[in-house]
Amino acid sequence: MPYTFRKAELSDAPELSRLLKAAMQTYCTRSNIPAEMLEAMNEDIADIEDRIKRCICLCCLDEDTIVATITFCIIDTPQRLSFSRKTLDYLSAFTKVGYISRFAVREDLRNEGLGIELVNRAIDLAKEAECGAVLLHSSATNKYMVEFYKNRGFELIDHEDSRGYDRGLFSNSLG
Repeated sequence: MPYTFRKAELSDAPELSRLLKAAMQTYCTRSNIPAEMLEAMNEDIADIEDRIKRCICLCCLDEDTIVATITFCIIDTPQRLSFSRKTLDYLSAFTKVGYISRFAVREDLRNEGLGIELVNRAIDLAKEAECGAVLLHSSATNKYMVEFYKNRGFELIDHEDSRGYDRGLFSNSLG
């Protein structure tokens, strides 16, 4: 692969914003979610800069252009992600989990393995941090993403609709 990977820097925020908004537009279309309902579509540069400071934002570059990204955070209180008794029971088995968010690959480079590489790197970070699982939220109706995550070892734990769409909690148990 001619691509390089590195952690995002604050100066990457505008480029990350453009990449994420483009990818999230496709996500909205495939999930049948109005763009204004998706939190990621309403973020500004300061929000992205804050995430770069708080989490590990990995970037994939083609020369000097960011073409893919994923954000990984460690959560020491996974129960805060619960939205039902079922989820709470599942999460109570863990004292620390990794959490994936803001995952995007430039449209013309999808299906080339960049997303797989980024997810694998996030899972590796979780293992290094001795997390019990890696979690993420995604639309449970987006068949493309559900299949992608399933093929990476994630399973749908539970779902809810408090944000106006069928939002699933997916887990890859590392134990």
